[in-house]
Amino acid sequence: MDKGKILIVDDDPMVRDVLYDILCNVGGYRADVAVDGLDGLAMLRSHEYDLAFTDLTMPRLNGMDFLKETRNAAPGLPVVVITGFSSIDNAVNAMKEGARDFITKPFKIDAVLTIANKIIGEQRLLQKVSRCDDSDDTVSKLNSELFKSLHEIGILQSISNEIDGIFSNREIYQKLVEMVSRLFMVKEASFGIVEKGNIKFEAAIGSAAKYASIDGTLFSAVMKSGSYYMALPGEINPHDGMPLKSPFFSIPLSMNSEVFGILSISSKADGTAFTDYEISLALTFARKAALRIENNALYEVFYNNLVNTLRSLVTSIEARDAYTRDHSERVAAYALQIADIIGLGGEEKDIIRFGGYLHDIGKIGVRDTILLKPGRLTDDEFSEIRLHPVIGDNIIKPIKFFPRERELIRHHHERFDGKGYPDGLAGDKIPIIVRIMNVVDTYDAMTSSRPYRTARTHEFAVEELLKCSDSQFDGEVVRAFLQTPAGRGAFIGA
Repeated sequence: MDKGKILIVDDDPMVRDVLYDILCNVGGYRADVAVDGLDGLAMLRSHEYDLAFTDLTMPRLNGMDFLKETRNAAPGLPVVVITGFSSIDNAVNAMKEGARDFITKPFKIDAVLTIANKIIGEQRLLQKVSRCDDSDDTVSKLNSELFKSLHEIGILQSISNEIDGIFSNREIYQKLVEMVSRLFMVKEASFGIVEKGNIKFEAAIGSAAKYASIDGTLFSAVMKSGSYYMALPGEINPHDGMPLKSPFFSIPLSMNSEVFGILSISSKADGTAFTDYEISLALTFARKAALRIENNALYEVFYNNLVNTLRSLVTSIEARDAYTRDHSERVAAYALQIADIIGLGGEEKDIIRFGGYLHDIGKIGVRDTILLKPGRLTDDEFSEIRLHPVIGDNIIKPIKFFPRERELIRHHHERFDGKGYPDGLAGDKIPIIVRIMNVVDTYDAMTSSRPYRTARTHEFAVEELLKCSDSQFDGEVVRAFLQTPAGRGAFIGA
């Protein structure tokens, strides 16, 4: 029996070969390959296909444009997009343009074949139904299939709206349990991480258990098979060791083909068993959730590497100048004390903690002859050193993760009266975290030894801050500083 013909559109020959091998040699499909979007459109106009896989990033014609063009070249052809990143956002955008699903590189054989089998199976079912003589029955079946497809797309959109942009997996674990309990109207739901032969439950509804053993429980079957397990009434509940009174549905979440967590739902509010459609929907839900969690894990590794690189840059700057060594850490610590006094939230404190550490990163672009000059700077030299906030901003600008940290870097030499640099911001136009930085940066500069002078006393620095309140500095921030340990003379570090 002919399983169908698939078009693979990707500019990477390795990707094309892998997909071709999976679909043809493992899945039993026929397939053609196209080297880019334009080549793919030409093949659509001369051949008939049951399904197309297309990369998103390609020369000449990218995947999103190819997707739009297929509406004219091959109306009704289902398209699955390929992305190199586990991004639900990309998937949702593609589905808004008409894509049926998406897969991520590197491919998992079962994921590719599941998508192909499902979509081509649905297409053939609709073709079969459309040939039925009973028009009312045809319309009913079509409406049912349409409802399921729209419902599944809605689930993907819901996942995107609720968890995309959350970069803490701990927050996502709780969100997943809340979403799955609403989606399937269940009284009990849990998500646990595999940990040393146990499941550590990170979030749960209707269960107080913190840990459950894997060995000797239904979780063992999930781990061994890598597939879902539907426990029936009478089997043992892994949460409490008691016989189940209703079906208990456990789904593995995998990363790099290894199960890292298990999502479980049970006790439907209406007392019914899980239908085939609900099982399929739950598997789709779990697969998309696993991609988000995997994306976060990759993000965390990348973010930490990036942070370490930036910290190394700051260290290299301070290594050039013994007088300013540890300056950035002290400034961040002083700023956090003010944040506590005025009641800033955790997000602002995180920005201060990291942005404060980076605030002078632009000095890497300042010549040593100026940075370390023991005497008074000339006007030209002072103009050059005034560029360091802009240089720092330009260093961080290409990195999309630190928009508010950039404010600290660019504006930490602005003045409350608008006479600062580089942009002449004034008053409330200067973000509060920057106004805090302005005060503590100046305080630490005065109380630290410089190439051109020795350190000033705490009392002298405080007097200067008060003198310049509401002109150079926000007076309320200065008064808050005076309530902190640092503002009372309790120094941090050397």
